Amino acid sequence: MKQTKKRFLAGLSAAALALTLSPAAFAAQGDALTRGEARDTLLSAAGDYNAGVTAADILKGDETGALHEDRELTRAEALVMLERAFGGLPAPVGANARSAFPAETFTDVPQWAGEELAGVFGAGIAAGTGEGLFSPEAPITAGELDTLIRRVYALEGSNLKDDFYAAVNKEWLDAATLPAGRTVRGTMYDLMDQVDQEVAGLITEIAAGTHKKGTGEQKIADLYHNVMDWDARNEAGLTPLQPYLDAVDAVETQDDLIAALGTINNELHTSLMLGFGLTIDLKDSTKYAVVFGAMAPSMTKDFYTGGTQAQQDAYMTYLTTLAKLGGADEEAAQRQAGNLYELEKTLAAAMLNPQEQNDVDKIYNLYTMAELQKVFPKVDMDKVYAMSGLKKEDTIGVTDVGLIEAAAGFFDGEHVEQLRDALRFYLLMNYGGLLNKEFTEASNAFNQAYMGMEGSQTDEQLAAAQVQSLMSGYLEQAYVEKYFSAEAKADVEAMIADFISIYKERIQNLDWMSAETKAMAVKKLDTMRVNVGYPDQWDDSLDKVEIKGVADGGSFFDNVIALSGAGREKLLSYQGKPVDKGEWIFPAFTVNAAYMATNNSITFPAGILQAPMYDVEASREENLGKIGYVIAHEITHAFDNNGAKFDENGNAANWWAEADYAAFQALCDGVVAWYDGQESAPGITCNGALTISENVADLGAAACVTEAAGREEDPDYETLYRSMAECWAFSANRAYQEVVVMMDVHAPDKLRGNRVLQTMDQFYETFDIQPGDGMWVEPEARVSIW
Repeated sequence: MKQTKKRFLAGLSAAALALTLSPAAFAAQGDALTRGEARDTLLSAAGDYNAGVTAADILKGDETGALHEDRELTRAEALVMLERAFGGLPAPVGANARSAFPAETFTDVPQWAGEELAGVFGAGIAAGTGEGLFSPEAPITAGELDTLIRRVYALEGSNLKDDFYAAVNKEWLDAATLPAGRTVRGTMYDLMDQVDQEVAGLITEIAAGTHKKGTGEQKIADLYHNVMDWDARNEAGLTPLQPYLDAVDAVETQDDLIAALGTINNELHTSLMLGFGLTIDLKDSTKYAVVFGAMAPSMTKDFYTGGTQAQQDAYMTYLTTLAKLGGADEEAAQRQAGNLYELEKTLAAAMLNPQEQNDVDKIYNLYTMAELQKVFPKVDMDKVYAMSGLKKEDTIGVTDVGLIEAAAGFFDGEHVEQLRDALRFYLLMNYGGLLNKEFTEASNAFNQAYMGMEGSQTDEQLAAAQVQSLMSGYLEQAYVEKYFSAEAKADVEAMIADFISIYKERIQNLDWMSAETKAMAVKKLDTMRVNVGYPDQWDDSLDKVEIKGVADGGSFFDNVIALSGAGREKLLSYQGKPVDKGEWIFPAFTVNAAYMATNNSITFPAGILQAPMYDVEASREENLGKIGYVIAHEITHAFDNNGAKFDENGNAANWWAEADYAAFQALCDGVVAWYDGQESAPGITCNGALTISENVADLGAAACVTEAAGREEDPDYETLYRSMAECWAFSANRAYQEVVVMMDVHAPDKLRGNRVLQTMDQFYETFDIQPGDGMWVEPEARVSIW
């Protein structure tokens, strides 16, 4: 039985798993299955789920009893046989219900199959082929039937040999609910919520007291009360933003537009549409470089060509609502929304793809001011530069050449109306959330329509989130003092040291890399900066900012502008100074971790070093499978397809022997194929090229923690691998998943569990996974780099 199943399931192309069972895909999947072949496959696949099922239960024949085993299998027959093989399919609940195909009413379901197909459609594992169409007579291929079987494995979630992630997380997945105002749940996301609540507790405790003027506590308390003062915010309405909207409305020429941009830059301390700033020089990470950027689309690149009609309608409704809140009548609002959409669509077509946006070969482009002026011949670029407050530099960096060239096409003196409408939207999008409640309600309505979000967060939650974001420099120290221990810091630092040692050994043992390149890779590990818990120096950039409370006439809008001004001054102060590589990129309470290529550093804030991701009381293997996996993941980023282009000093430089880099590229191509087309939910598939960097890091992490566990006296691989799968427990509405899979450079969470574990030999041995099991992949097909 298992051998029959093995011959069918093993070795299928990744593309076979991407199907939503639509006729357009049939031709690409080879020859159609026969009824007999499908029966035998299903008999093997369902044996562990429907004890005692027989071939006769699955294929019953026609009214004469004839089985027609050699006849091509149709869609209707395949789904009926699937339902019979598994003894009926469970109705999806929890995470599976959110991920399922939406219920449809089909007009072409054959009468003989109607009753049995009802259960299949109710399970949410099969989609239609068009509006109201099921296409019951279309043929089915082996790949398509395999896709259906794997969807049932996930739905059942009862056999870890067929779907490890679904089985390990079944109880959580079935019970998972989404809190009001949230689009996603999961182990990491729940920890984010926990930390947010802890920080919110600090904020509300401070806000309840009276504090000396100028202290961090006073600023936190007054800003919180500013946010919560809805009466004043609603009464003021558009008033704080009105002068800038009026300036935009007065624009008649392109020169007027540039003048309006200057006013906004000087008074709101932000660059809209065109602007210069500072960033770390990718080829000399000891210094800051001036960079230029232009307007960019509000939505993802793929949205404008691949978004559903419902998504596009939701966005246009949101834009129209914003325009009306900004004072436009219905006709003008629709015109302005259409103008912005067409502008953004043009920009999106020209911009880099998401997977290219961290590729130094694509984003490191140097221009002189004269060359930039040629790109924007109708714009006084010296005037735009002067708005920035920066000192003149000989060269200017541009990260997305296609995007600025597309933007320049609108600054030709002939698109003034379109640019004016876009600038109005940029003001409303950036500052509407600081104004009356109608803007917040419009944003919630958009998220509900676009992402499937239900309900909204409370005013208190929103206020705490705003203060947390704006006052992080004061809050992080209080958070660390209350929630992080010296013992945890020392333990995590020791774990990191172990991992770096393991990495050195693994690199030395690689058979595809020369000794010369290995020495450079080890050097990069030896010089890697390690940041754990909190920075050596607390951020004091808010000390000089005056925050006025309600009693002093302060408002949320005015205080945010004051904070923006301080942020701009801080940025300008960096010019001409060496980069402080000890400065952290996010607050200590952040639930995240990072590798920073220009610092050659790994950072693990106190926020992520909390249960369930890390616990000083947990077993070694449990911590290895959760925070250990995250730590090893960040170390591996030093050697992913992007990080591998930076040396030990954080400079973009080639430290590879030519043959070694070619071998590395070939291995990366294998990782792309390993993930490409893999399903995380029915019809939602991974883009291997988009997610390559994160997938390389995940695979390296799994290899590292597996070796770390193996060095224990009595390795508990079962706890290790279960912890890894639990780390990525995830639930979100289907609409959210459809959006994120087009833009996120991380693979969907389910694949960060299953697909990674399928590369580990010890995983197969630990759980006795054999040919024929759903998790089985032939040893020669498993991928590995680090």
